[in-house]
Amino acid sequence: MSRFAVVFLVTLAGCTAPAGRPPAAPPADQKQAPAATAAVSKVNLDEIFPAGQGRELVLNNCTTCHTFVPIVILRMSKEAWTRNSRDHRGRVTALSEADFKTLYEYLAANFGPDKPVPRLPSELMDTWTSY
Repeated sequence: MSRFAVVFLVTLAGCTAPAGRPPAAPPADQKQAPAATAAVSKVNLDEIFPAGQGRELVLNNCTTCHTFVPIVILRMSKEAWTRNSRDHRGRVTALSEADFKTLYEYLAANFGPDKPVPRLPSELMDTWTSY
């Protein structure tokens, strides 16, 4: 269970109405306060995604379907990035062949098995895809 879920459940347990009594409804003319959310740690994309040709292509295209987490965690070989490019070409149709090639050259150069995995906030680790 994620840290956020544990904090949420503990908070929820402390905020329930006593057994046998329904919770009081807020007055009809009073607006509800926005739900509390867990604080999200900030990440420095400049530390995670090195400068270079292809960086903006990755950030502006790959993250429309999934977060950047799998890109930086998987650390694939050049051959694996090549296979991945074949799987993804049909999903990134707006890019020219040259831009698509540049994007994958950037990924292979910066996110290979020889590169260290960056430290990411734990709340990001469950955000691999949006589909």
